[in-house]
Amino acid sequence: MINVNKYLILTLCLWTLLSPVRASSSFHSSGYIETEQGIEGELISWWSFDEETGRSALDEIQLVKDSIYGSFEYVPGISGNAIKLDGFRTYIKRDRYDLDQLEGAFTVEAWIALASYPWSWSPVVDCSYERLKGFFFGIGPQGQVGFKIGAGNSWLDITGSMNIPLRKWTHIAAVFEPGKNISMYINGTNVSSVDIKGNFVPQWGGSLTIGRNNGAKTWNEPQFTTSSAYFFLDGILDEIKISSLAKTGQELSDEYAAVGDKPVPALSNRETLPVGPTGSGSFGAFYTRLNYYKEWDDLWRVSDVPDLFVRFDQSPVQFVFWRGTSFNPCWVTENGIWYTNEWLETWGSDVVSCAEPIMDRHCRYSHVRLIENTDARVVIHWRYALSDALYDFVAISDDGRGEWCDEFHIIYPDQVGVRKMELHFSRPERRHDWVEQIVVLPPGKYPEDVIERESISLVNMSGEVQKYSWDRDLEIPMPEPAGANMSYVHLNSTYRPFFILSPDPVETVEGTWESPYFRTYASHMARAGYRPDPVPSAYGWWNHWPVAQVPGDGRWVITPDRPSHFNLTTFVQWKDYEYTDQKRTRIMLQGMTDKKADELVPLAKSWLQAPDMKITSDAYKGGQYDQSERAYLMEKTDQGNSDPCSFVLDATGESPLINPAIIIKNWGGQRASLSINGEAIAEGEDFRQGIRKGTDGEDLILWIRLDRTEAVQFILDPAEGR
Repeated sequence: MINVNKYLILTLCLWTLLSPVRASSSFHSSGYIETEQGIEGELISWWSFDEETGRSALDEIQLVKDSIYGSFEYVPGISGNAIKLDGFRTYIKRDRYDLDQLEGAFTVEAWIALASYPWSWSPVVDCSYERLKGFFFGIGPQGQVGFKIGAGNSWLDITGSMNIPLRKWTHIAAVFEPGKNISMYINGTNVSSVDIKGNFVPQWGGSLTIGRNNGAKTWNEPQFTTSSAYFFLDGILDEIKISSLAKTGQELSDEYAAVGDKPVPALSNRETLPVGPTGSGSFGAFYTRLNYYKEWDDLWRVSDVPDLFVRFDQSPVQFVFWRGTSFNPCWVTENGIWYTNEWLETWGSDVVSCAEPIMDRHCRYSHVRLIENTDARVVIHWRYALSDALYDFVAISDDGRGEWCDEFHIIYPDQVGVRKMELHFSRPERRHDWVEQIVVLPPGKYPEDVIERESISLVNMSGEVQKYSWDRDLEIPMPEPAGANMSYVHLNSTYRPFFILSPDPVETVEGTWESPYFRTYASHMARAGYRPDPVPSAYGWWNHWPVAQVPGDGRWVITPDRPSHFNLTTFVQWKDYEYTDQKRTRIMLQGMTDKKADELVPLAKSWLQAPDMKITSDAYKGGQYDQSERAYLMEKTDQGNSDPCSFVLDATGESPLINPAIIIKNWGGQRASLSINGEAIAEGEDFRQGIRKGTDGEDLILWIRLDRTEAVQFILDPAEGR
């Protein structure tokens, strides 16, 4: 008998230790205030995230550890710890979650602090099945709070009348009362109440997910539909509870008020897109890793040198090739405004929406490499495929390889360079968009924050200027001034982007024009149903690029919660520089300037109508000006001859000499000394040189800061070089 009693006592002790603890006071041990009723047994599930349990989240009521997938972090929350989800791949899942305890009324609630709104509806808790059974409690793409539930013979979809803010702690709740109503609350305030009929229809034996849909969804956007898509919450969750009672508005209001001052959510800073370090300030190109924010950076399986940027020693601007833009090069102003002249783009029935390098969000095909890096110039090669958002190649019918582009960017110390675009095209030949003028924005910025309303000036070779203002009467064509071949963008910065094209007539598969073709793009030009109504900006403004990792195209911005971009022009066309059976080449002069729009004309003349070179040394030949290099090309013909190299550049008012570059093939390994019109020029800011080593010899590359409209004599002496 004594042994039996000992056994019963031991069993009772073990049962007490292993049973879930039910607190009897109004405070949980974490310090979070609860109603007496909730603690005493009405809670069905509770994820407080206070215990750091590795890759699992503890349901403190059911004592189940639910699996955590993806990248996450425990951070300070409303009470104790909270869990931060990365917005790309992080979610919590229980494979089987029985809802048999929710036979009557129930409440679902949570604290949430979002870094950005989800692309489409993403759950705090999802235990639904095919819009038939169970329930979904989550956030919509504009910050709406939604509760979707099977009740009676219907699937009900209720959305609150208010949106939750970004980067602030918010308490959200949904209350279900069978046969009566569904009420939704934000911070204890009722934001929706709908009368209903019928009881809750649970999903038996289905899964429960937190932070991601428990099943793939179809994402319908006006320009791109994605099947089998999942949507993830980007932010912090805390104190998720499911309780088997209908909490009153007063109880929820009291819960919210009891927390008092809310902590600042531990969310990553995303307000500034990354640029290269300034370092010594020397001119050149540098491999580096341009980190943005931790959750995005952690996605990339790359080394410490995946990105590339060009720095200038005479100005604070940079030229950046970054994974976040799929390596599409962007000019960055002194105050951090990003701008790009786009990329090659095409379309057709063989791809979804369009084919362009920004669809390559993982940089599977897009890559960048440094070809030359001297004090005189930088040459960067960017290669990319024309594929759609599903990674399908365009135009594979020709040889099965699709279309590719090689871009060469030849950049000089005056932040001006040549962009050479080589399109390897398939037949039958199709049209391409060669340039769109695009401004890239970080979260929190509107287009109107970074650009003047008179956004673009077009300029012709006579110096005539026409400004275009983005207002309701802006039209698509940009006919003035006649023969325009230069574009200047009025960013809210000291240094502003520009490009210069050949003014010659255009006759290509894209169309026939007497001079380069420019056309605007503004939000009011988009067809109904494609753009939001009302639009948040006068500009066409989208956030499917940059940085975004979901497949998509043409997703208009409603709220600036993510990095985004807006267009100024589209389908800019000019003459081909070269054309063969398999390759089309175009060139432009591009850069940044602190001058006015009409002051581009002398630079344009120096490139398009470069002064003639007259070589006066017997050991050298050539002297042709190559627009695609922005350089004069010479060659040393007698390797044993050490006589100086002399030549004259015959500048005039119509053929000005502005910052010339000179390449002398087979020069050798020596550096050169320079005199101009008999005056020695010291190597430094105004005279820069470099040696390019190649398979056939060593070439001298020179860049000289000069602005002349009369003949200039140059003498290069290898004997005095270092």
